[in-house]
Order: sequence, then C-alpha cells, then structure tokens
Amino acid sequence: MNPTRAADPAPERIDRFRGEHAFLSNFHRHPFEWRGRSYATSEHAFQSAKSRDEAERERIRNASSPGEAKRLGRRADLRCEWERIKDDVMHSVLLAKFAVPELRDALLATGDAELVEGNTWGDVYWGVCGGRGRNQLGRTLMRIRDDIRRRAGPPMDAQHADWLRERCDFERTGRCDREVCRGRSGWRHDADGAPSCIPLEILRRLDRTETQLPDATNR
Repeated sequence: MNPTRAADPAPERIDRFRGEHAFLSNFHRHPFEWRGRSYATSEHAFQSAKSRDEAERERIRNASSPGEAKRLGRRADLRCEWERIKDDVMHSVLLAKFAVPELRDALLATGDAELVEGNTWGDVYWGVCGGRGRNQLGRTLMRIRDDIRRRAGPPMDAQHADWLRERCDFERTGRCDREVCRGRSGWRHDADGAPSCIPLEILRRLDRTETQLPDATNR
C-alpha cells in the first residue's frame, strides 16, 4: 500500500495486516526514530528493547529483516521485567512509528474499523488465530488512533482557518509575534511564536475561502 494515497471508506473490520493494510504490521518497512535511534520496522525496535545488553540491542536494530530481528529477539538476554513492561514498550514503539505523517494519516484513514491482527502462526497474545486471541497489537493500534484524534481536537472550519492564515505570520516566517490570534476562539501562540492550538499541516491542507471571518472573540 502507498500510505499517502487517500483510501476508500474504511471497512468495519480489518483482520489482515497485509496488502493495502500492510502498514499496520510490525514487519512493514518504513524508517522511524525511537529513543534517539533509527529503526527499519517497529519489529526491529520492539525486539531490540528486549535485551539488557547494548551490543545485542544494536545487532537486533541492524538486523537484515524484521524476521531476523524477531529471531534474534527470541534469543536475547531478556531483561527480567520484560513481561511486565512489554505492552508499554509496544505502545511506545508504535507511537513513534505513527508519528511519521504518512503512516499517521494511513492509520487515521482506517476510521473506526476494528483492527485485528489475524494470523495463522498461533500468536494469540498480539493477535488472533483460529478465532482466539487477545489481539493486543490491534488494541494498541486502536488506542493510538484514538489518542491521535484526541490530540488533534475538533476540526477547524474553513472560515476560521482562512481568517487565521491571512493574519498569522508563522507559515511565512516561521514565527508570529502578533496579538491578533489571542482571544479568538482560544487561539494563541507558544513563547517561540508557534501556534500551539492549531496543527499547521491542517491549515495548509484547507482550501481558501472568500468569506472573511468576523470578530470571533465572543464565539
């Protein structure tokens, strides 16, 4: 799948992380940064976190394939607390993976579909096999999808976006010292001048409108 391409309406359930939904798999190749290092796949990152030994973690990180990373991880000098922390590690790894814009957008494009890591190799913890399984990977992906939506907040209507774009210097200069955004529907700027309440990528995607927004202080 090309995760940057707009997808058809999301199905109610995705139970195979392959084909157009391969990006949901931990074996999907798409580099991302996690804890200051680059990983080829989320499988590489997750498996490397198992080991207490730095050299072993590096060997896993540099494995030639996600399958090889998994094999090395199974033989790793396992940290004693692994069973207790593995769910949190997976969540952290996937948060980093889906911070990549095209992967994030592809995840959001699944809508409200139930994400189920169906498999035939007997993994009933991270996935579902033969109708049985905890589906912890699918649950984690759905949780991250919800978290991304929550952080994005409610969508901004085009009139508000156009009003702000025409008055804010940030997109053109990289900062904005104007007071005009303060007091307008909660818009404000961080100390460095970056709009803190509106993702700039949302503003860039919105079509321009001819309608000028009236004073919105009391909205």
